[in-house]
Amino acid sequence: MRRRTPRPTRTRKLTSTVLAAAAALGLGIALAAPAPQPARAEPAAAAATDYCRGQCSDILPPGATGNATLADILANRVLGTHPEHSTDQLGPYGDLASGYPTLTDDKLNSFFNDSSFGVPADQVASVTKPRDDVTITRDKKTGVPHIQGTTREGTEFGAGYAAAQDRLWLMDLFRHVGRGELTPFAGGAPANQGLEQDFFRQAPYTEADYQAQIDYILATGGERGRQALADAQAYVDGINAYAKKSKDGRYFPGEYVLTGHIDAITNAGEIQPFKLTDLIALASVVGALFGNGGGGEVEGALSLLAAQQKYGLAEGTKVWESFRERNDPEAVLTVRDGSFPYAGKPAAPKGTALPDAGSVTPEQLVYDREGGAAAKARTQVKAPKPALEPLRGIYDDGVLPRDLFSRKKGMSNALVVSGKYTASGHPVAVFGPRQATSPRSC
Repeated sequence: MRRRTPRPTRTRKLTSTVLAAAAALGLGIALAAPAPQPARAEPAAAAATDYCRGQCSDILPPGATGNATLADILANRVLGTHPEHSTDQLGPYGDLASGYPTLTDDKLNSFFNDSSFGVPADQVASVTKPRDDVTITRDKKTGVPHIQGTTREGTEFGAGYAAAQDRLWLMDLFRHVGRGELTPFAGGAPANQGLEQDFFRQAPYTEADYQAQIDYILATGGERGRQALADAQAYVDGINAYAKKSKDGRYFPGEYVLTGHIDAITNAGEIQPFKLTDLIALASVVGALFGNGGGGEVEGALSLLAAQQKYGLAEGTKVWESFRERNDPEAVLTVRDGSFPYAGKPAAPKGTALPDAGSVTPEQLVYDREGGAAAKARTQVKAPKPALEPLRGIYDDGVLPRDLFSRKKGMSNALVVSGKYTASGHPVAVFGPRQATSPRSC
């Protein structure tokens, strides 16, 4: 979410503006926090086994909550406020950059969150039972959902329900990105056009391709494959249950109004139900975001041919090899024995065929830049003009960063130690960091 600095000198006037707009839209006046979400009041869930044994911690910048109602978005634009738990983990995450020299086991949860399963009774913020066989309990500190089911299906259903509570709009955006349909869904801003075209170059899957992956699991996966699909279907059912309930209760993400999918006054419109192939589409987007290394073999071969043509076979190959991402003899190493071989050249490399000089021509990938994006980037929202005026033009620059797939990113890392080498005899793992992706709303 975009962060805005509150302006105290204008608070009274701006608050009046927000309240007036909210009243015109029937949004209520509790704007600093998410709109109330009707849920059956239930006692706290029964204590569950914590397999972490108090030794698991995590951090999720910026926070657990990624949903914002229309009132939340309006309040952010006018007052600079944020929905609860949308930015409350940024502080500890940032503090680690300078505080790591003092990091000890005792101080670990000063920088991270205790991710033990279960919420102490005095720390329960809410308890929701979307159906009888699952309970979702959220804690006061970070709003993280703890999902406890009495059946496998119910637990998967609860996971989907909780995911939609926290990320429904982002999930909807990315399933459309995965199909190359961002502009019909969110408007024809040039950034939206460029983003979907960048992605489709990497993973040009059709709906039939996505369905074929589901069919393959069903045909070849045996009992485990059928169980996996049953789990996935229960998860999708949970997403759809929350989407319908939030739509009927008018506490759905406000971006659906701002992109013209739901009318702010009549509540007419639809959040299109999710289906199994949407999970495959979402996975393809995640793969493009975090696993887009490699590729470029043809371009690499052409550069090798060009170097050999200019400098001769032997010298040109040496020049080309010098640009390869292999071991750098000047790199500073932190390993004890002073060596860390990386991506070494195989002793007997295969795949040495090269294209003939002049035989490669670029393939045109985009034939109609606008395509389904002929609609204006700014959707006309059916609401009293003064009410939503502060939100005018919010998506003129697109709903996601234009360079989401193309920009250089920091790398994640992982450290895994076998129990054979730990004092406790249990394996130890550290993963991360990962930066959460937020749509442009607040």
